Amino acid sequence: MAILSYLDVVLLVLAAPIMLLIGVPVAGYCIAAGVWIVLRATGVAVDRLATASGDARGQIGLRMAYMLGRLFALALTIVLLRKAGGKDDGLTALVVIVVAFTIQLGTSAFTRPRSR
Repeated sequence: MAILSYLDVVLLVLAAPIMLLIGVPVAGYCIAAGVWIVLRATGVAVDRLATASGDARGQIGLRMAYMLGRLFALALTIVLLRKAGGKDDGLTALVVIVVAFTIQLGTSAFTRPRSR
């Protein structure tokens, strides 16, 4: 079940050589995938920290701050890649992030603990 939780990260890493061989912009793919992986690792740390906290308000606040910060960081990554590398790098970063987010959203529906 652990591999399913991180399916987005696994697929990003496994797809990297294939994507780069077919001519996807290197900077766009590598930077977007790297930012995604770092933010996923940060999310795991934030989730553990929030779970360890006994205060419900603190948990909600910490998770909301992470979610908004992640959204801002991903959008900033796309914009900066577009400015620095051009349209192709920005578009590649956008596609990588959208695909990774979609995979994470789909797998989280199966891996979340269910209430009884």
